[in-house]
Amino acid sequence: MSNRVKLKEIVEPDVFEGYLNKMRDRLFSLLCEREEGGKWEKFLDTIFIELLGYAKELNSVHFWVLIGKIASLRYLSYDFFRSTIFECMNLIGKVEL
Repeated sequence: MSNRVKLKEIVEPDVFEGYLNKMRDRLFSLLCEREEGGKWEKFLDTIFIELLGYAKELNSVHFWVLIGKIASLRYLSYDFFRSTIFECMNLIGKVEL
């Protein structure tokens, strides 16, 4: 048995919900960054890396679908990129501790 502290043991539900809301906002900002021709790929990488850091704690079907969709964003045309961002924003709400 591991002495590792579980995320759900130390993070209050309202704090986790706040984090998910912030991640939704970041995904929307990613869409805006691409629309404005900014450095959206670097921004995408930071979101992807951050989420992968929670892979063991948030291990669920919804989490892995979210990761797959985020990983594909770099290769999508704008129309698919936009619709996938909104799909990811909806999936965020299904991720649980």
